[in-house]
Amino acid sequence: MPSQKYGIRFPFKDSPEGLFLNVNSKTDDEVRSSLIHLILTVKGSRYFLPDFGTNLMKFVYEPLDNTTKLSIDNEIRDAVDKFIPNLTINDVNVKSAEDVRLEEETSPNSDNINKDDFDFGGEPEREYMLRVRIDYTAGDGFFETKDFVVINL
Repeated sequence: MPSQKYGIRFPFKDSPEGLFLNVNSKTDDEVRSSLIHLILTVKGSRYFLPDFGTNLMKFVYEPLDNTTKLSIDNEIRDAVDKFIPNLTINDVNVKSAEDVRLEEETSPNSDNINKDDFDFGGEPEREYMLRVRIDYTAGDGFFETKDFVVINL
């Protein structure tokens, strides 16, 4: 009996099974792929579904203050509420590269932090980089899965 498939895996890759694109074999992976796909799709880029996606890229060159962070939080929550109804956003944590650097310096466990996880690129780009961590719960009320996604913008 063939295994169940749950949609296209994100990021897009060739399928090792001979399908056109690689697909998810677990529902948890499908939810994660759908969330990443929704967040990274620019609104207006889908011809027949112009409201699909977010406008996160417009925040990259905005001042990294609390207003911008709150706007990013609202943008993500609104998109998820509209297009992924079985997903509950528990927390959206937006940090600038400076926030991450200060956290590393003040953390008592700074020796345990993997520096590669917080690599934002070269120094000139650090000023404009954002890290967005989205904690979510997926499920129907009976069986729920908690997970998170980290996206660097």
